Amino acid sequence: MPSLQSTLDDEGVADELAASQRSISIAEFFEKNKHMLGFDSGARGLVTAVKEAVDNALDAAEEAGHLPDIYIEIEEVGDYYRLVVEDNGPGITSEELPKVFGKLLYGSRFHKREQARGQQGIGISAAVLYSQLTSGKPAKITSRTQGGEAKYFELIIDTDTNEPEVSVDETTTWDRTHGTRIELEMEANMRARGQLRDYVKHTAVVNPHARIELREPNGEFKAERATDQLPAETEEIRPHPHGVELGTLLKMLESTDSYSVSGFLQEEFTRVGKKTATNVIAAFTDRHYGREMAWRTPATHEADIEDAVTEAVANKGQALSLIHI
Repeated sequence: MPSLQSTLDDEGVADELAASQRSISIAEFFEKNKHMLGFDSGARGLVTAVKEAVDNALDAAEEAGHLPDIYIEIEEVGDYYRLVVEDNGPGITSEELPKVFGKLLYGSRFHKREQARGQQGIGISAAVLYSQLTSGKPAKITSRTQGGEAKYFELIIDTDTNEPEVSVDETTTWDRTHGTRIELEMEANMRARGQLRDYVKHTAVVNPHARIELREPNGEFKAERATDQLPAETEEIRPHPHGVELGTLLKMLESTDSYSVSGFLQEEFTRVGKKTATNVIAAFTDRHYGREMAWRTPATHEADIEDAVTEAVANKGQALSLIHI
């Protein structure tokens, strides 16, 4: 039987290949490569989902100035495991909640130059994706902002478009005055129970201001907070010139609000003052345009004119004769 290539001329093959090309969404990519996000087995997938949810809970509470109060429950339900994580953070508005949990690469920290637990906006939405892929069930999320009504959502991620598909959006009752609760059902097992407990214990140790409670099929663990003092807020830092690649530098130049190169260097980089910026510009000018371009005529009180010209045109052949004209 003749192949497709043998029945088409060169132009026909090119057209056929072009017609088969299409872009893919990030959700569709991770649907086929979930191991890259830490969901390569039932045991590890459960631990990863707990970690992503707890990291979100800690960040949300701390950013709102609340001492974190986190509840984790793992329960075996038929062929799957149900994971529930609650926190006392500020809650999420109804407009933003579907995107936070149902859209990969959606977050508020990616463009911030500061230390944070998560920056890419993949973690908790990846857990939602893993849940729907292995159980076929939507994520169930309850959230309440201070002074507002509790809202209940059920959603999945449309992997073709990387957009949330909300099947339930309604008002509900909840005993917390503010916070977020997420419930996921997934294919998992407790073979990594030791790793799961170690993660929760270690998280409690390095976050003594947090109260963390874990309930799982074979036991409970509770860590009361050891201090009422929140950690100092992280500050956004500017990059160092030695750590910036050329492409990044060009992009920074396009988006800067500075009106001069000197101002750009001082405002966009750390450890760059006026003197350093002047030296950088002078070195650049000297290297790319020659020493004559970097030289300026000195004032009378600064130096002897003849000596200044001699220094500026050193090693330039007969240029020294110009000072006698």
